[in-house]
Amino acid sequence: MRKNAKEKLKRTLKCLLMGIIFAIGAVMVFVNSGIGHSYIVRSNAEKVSRNLTAKQAIKNAKKSTSYDVTKTKPVTAKTLFNASHYPALPIGRMSIPAVNIHNPVFKGFGTQGQNLSYGVCTVLPDRTLGSENNYVLAGHYMGNYGPAILDNLHLAKTGDVVYVTDMTQIYAYRIEKLTLALDPHQVSVEDNIPGQSSITLITCSDFDIAKYGYGKHRTVAQGTLFAKYPATKANLIKYELANRNVSNNQPQPQHKTAVSRIQNSPLQRCTLSQIIRIFAIIWVVSMIMLITIIWKE
Repeated sequence: MRKNAKEKLKRTLKCLLMGIIFAIGAVMVFVNSGIGHSYIVRSNAEKVSRNLTAKQAIKNAKKSTSYDVTKTKPVTAKTLFNASHYPALPIGRMSIPAVNIHNPVFKGFGTQGQNLSYGVCTVLPDRTLGSENNYVLAGHYMGNYGPAILDNLHLAKTGDVVYVTDMTQIYAYRIEKLTLALDPHQVSVEDNIPGQSSITLITCSDFDIAKYGYGKHRTVAQGTLFAKYPATKANLIKYELANRNVSNNQPQPQHKTAVSRIQNSPLQRCTLSQIIRIFAIIWVVSMIMLITIIWKE
């Protein structure tokens, strides 16, 4: 009997060891995958912009940054890890409700290029939101996993509205032009148009690699300012610029700005923390079942 119990204990320890090795392997595969990167970036974006106030946004806008595009890198597990060591300070938020795009906005790319791992970034230092200039924002294409950052920009249409806030005012721009195959060196899209308040959103056209190549073309949406609203709590919720936790706990406004054309799957609607909890529960239950089988033999 004692020998049998000792053998079962050995098998239990072996089962636990194999389970731990499997869990570590699964985590490594996840964090190095495109879907893992997408969920991590979405989680990062929500954390750094949580409960952002006008006072904080103004303070963050005064911090030093870099507009050196050569410091930017594709999103990998390594760049996400490195980015976590440097502060990401949002100066506002942006949304395109019609295509389910919601992001914090950052001043420049960050001193170490970290801001692109959290949301969209201003590309030029001399442009201001809502003024007579071209306000240029850039962000990564993460893949159709969530979506994250500007994944759905290629699904936008003329007439869709881009809302951007500095947490003091909300600026509404109507998209008038969408380009899917812009050469990366064609930077004239960033030029100002005299007397016009405009916005330009830029991301990679990696949604169709067979047609556009990987990182070889850019998707660009351009729009013109047509309205401005105070950044009240009600307006932030109405234009989908509020902290996700706040907006999810508030009743929907009577007049919706737009109905999203993008319907995410249940998995895409999950957060990183929810995925971690689900995986942990499955792992624990599996271990309990396997150990129970061992000791019932």
